[in-house]
Amino acid sequence: MVLDPVTFHLPQLASKPKRLGLSSGWAVNPIRTAPIIDRLFADSVAARMGGSMVNVDVGEMEYPVTSSAVTAGWATSETGNVTGPSAYTTVDRPLKPDHNLGIQMRITRKTLKQSGAGLEAAVRRDMNGAIMQKLDQAVFLGSGSSGEPTGLLAGASAWGITETAVDAAATYAAFRAAAVRFMTANAANGPGSVNLLLRPEIFDGMDDDLISGTAVSEWDRMAAKIGNIIMSSNAVAAPTGSPLASTAVMTTSVGGVAPFFVGTWGAIDLIRDPYTDAQSGGLRLTALATMDVTISRAVQIEILTGIQ
Repeated sequence: MVLDPVTFHLPQLASKPKRLGLSSGWAVNPIRTAPIIDRLFADSVAARMGGSMVNVDVGEMEYPVTSSAVTAGWATSETGNVTGPSAYTTVDRPLKPDHNLGIQMRITRKTLKQSGAGLEAAVRRDMNGAIMQKLDQAVFLGSGSSGEPTGLLAGASAWGITETAVDAAATYAAFRAAAVRFMTANAANGPGSVNLLLRPEIFDGMDDDLISGTAVSEWDRMAAKIGNIIMSSNAVAAPTGSPLASTAVMTTSVGGVAPFFVGTWGAIDLIRDPYTDAQSGGLRLTALATMDVTISRAVQIEILTGIQ
């Protein structure tokens, strides 16, 4: 039997598009994973507030600070004595490796195989950022309990830091008065050498408070005078009470001496452990940091409370 090549092949050709499947169910859908976008973390507030970052190899670090108030006096007569003798005293400001902070992450074998080495690098960056944010927060809000170091706010009374209750709406006058106290105590040469830390909500209220008859706000006045203003929702607790009130911290550096010291022992240690979860092929990453906080001279720091 002789087959007609035309009539034999046309049905074959006509059926091919159906067998190849040009519908969406058969369409190739390749996925390309872009690099991981890291989480956002706050910048270091402690550094911008003039704190000195001290790295300690081993042991403890101690800063002796003059605590005496020696003054000169005139002799009242030709043979009279000048003032004295006066005692020169110091107080020690220690940094101790008593406070450990860390985080552990677990990555499954499936995740590692699906995402590759880029995932582990992203996890490491995330751990590093989380630890740095927590360390920065502890400098100001550390409770001094449950393993936390004592921050500036919790340790203010023990260190002799001046705490002034504003208990009123935030105004330039309140912050100016604190800057003047710095200057009269020989802790600052002028408002331009003062660092101010406050919540973003304070900025919102002050910028909305216009001076009568002008387009100048309370914030404009303060920003033009105070040297360095830092806003943070990480280093200062959220406003509480009724009306809502917050806290602000003012610092200044004098003669090259920082207002406070943040001690860290080595860098952030990273432990890569492929053995604990070896039975399932998982990986554990542990990051550890040891730190402490202390101040230099209490006169270089002031805390304002009840800022509405």
